[in-house]
Amino acid sequence: MIRVVLVEPREPRNVGAAARAMKNFGLEGLVLVNPERPLDESAFRLATRGAADVLERARSVNTLDEALVDTVYVVATSARAREGYAGEVFTPRQGAPLVHAMTGQGPVALLFGRENFGLSNEELDRAHAVWRIPTGGYASLNLAQAVLLVAYEVFLARADPAPADRPRPAAAGELERLFADLEAYLIEIQYTDVHRLEGAMRAFRRMAHRALLTAGEVQRLRGLLRQSRWAISHGGGEVE
Repeated sequence: MIRVVLVEPREPRNVGAAARAMKNFGLEGLVLVNPERPLDESAFRLATRGAADVLERARSVNTLDEALVDTVYVVATSARAREGYAGEVFTPRQGAPLVHAMTGQGPVALLFGRENFGLSNEELDRAHAVWRIPTGGYASLNLAQAVLLVAYEVFLARADPAPADRPRPAAAGELERLFADLEAYLIEIQYTDVHRLEGAMRAFRRMAHRALLTAGEVQRLRGLLRQSRWAISHGGGEVE
């Protein structure tokens, strides 16, 4: 299943237009993260009757964690390059085949930011890859336009034969627990300090996202981190 996640949308009518774009290309799962205003008549008017059901079934959640907790692959969209961002960056056409492959493993999220300034760096860190839509120089796209272009490329990719099965990646919630363990470990071994921790964790997140770790691999890594911390606290004695 593919879900479209809109982070803190400001205008209900933009949500309605995005729902119509989704419906055009077969996407019906919509999640709103902390919307500024509830859906109203203007949203349904822009969605038109054909996409009203997308709005009626839309979920509204308070945090991005809630929207992504069970997802196995997350794509974030960005209109501009981000300084220091070292993750995978694709055009929608390049990235859509992998989304198609991942849908057989579990929920996939297509993440769109606020109308005025998009996604924060911390929100981009939650994604396995960033998609940038090529433009002719003026990169500012309306939210619904961005949803339409991304949904179109995903639709085209879904028309191709299904790729070979691959192991199911760990869900986003499982990865976040790994990152919490790793963060504590890096501080404990003095790999970095609190001032440089964000940059270090961003690099490790990128590695983990590229690797598409399975749930079993995540649990093994968490076990390694916990046992290492236990050994440090016990003076490096015998393992439990």
